[in-house]
Amino acid sequence: MKAICTELPDKVYEEVKLLVEKGWFKNEDDIVLEALRRFLDIHKVELMEKFIREDVQWGLHGKE
Repeated sequence: MKAICTELPDKVYEEVKLLVEKGWFKNEDDIVLEALRRFLDIHKVELMEKFIREDVQWGLHGKE
């Protein structure tokens, strides 16, 4: 497992703390992990299509 260190705006951090205090998440790490999972799930198809289009363009025209 890898660790990522990041900074959050104060308002976002307060919301994170509140969700942990209310019992929605076990800890702050769980919220960040869930947010990243959801982001990747939502954008996975879009990102893959972008990479495929770039590969096709490179295959057709090469890099200049």
